[in-house]
Amino acid sequence: MDIRNFQISDLDDVLRIQFQSFTDPYPVGILLDLYNKGAGFLVAQVGRFVVGYIIFWIRDGSGHIIAIAVDKRFRSMKIGSVLLENALNLIKSNGIFTVKLEVRKSNITARKFYLKMGFKQIKYCEKYYSDGEDGIIMQYDITGN
Repeated sequence: MDIRNFQISDLDDVLRIQFQSFTDPYPVGILLDLYNKGAGFLVAQVGRFVVGYIIFWIRDGSGHIIAIAVDKRFRSMKIGSVLLENALNLIKSNGIFTVKLEVRKSNITARKFYLKMGFKQIKYCEKYYSDGEDGIIMQYDITGN
């Protein structure tokens, strides 16, 4: 497996993964906007296929995970963990040691994944999402070592 920077030619694969992973996927315009505005955007590639991605910000003295997803055929192979670790290392290399994200209350799988990766639930937000679902803010503190 290779982890590399997203390229425009990866867009169809990212969209496919996103639509199989989320009930409310980002529109293509938002993905392109994030890419064009300098968000971190990594993909995991196995052979010729993009099988996962992560999008993150490094801004205003903190990191923020925007989205992470893995092709359903490649889940439970640690691809999400490797993507997240790469993003955290890039964030740390920019001198930033706090990373946050939001996750749907109902997304138990993602919440367990983030907890396993060292994130802590720090805030509960009622009706956080546009459909009225509650959200949970999670935070990861990177050691400065």
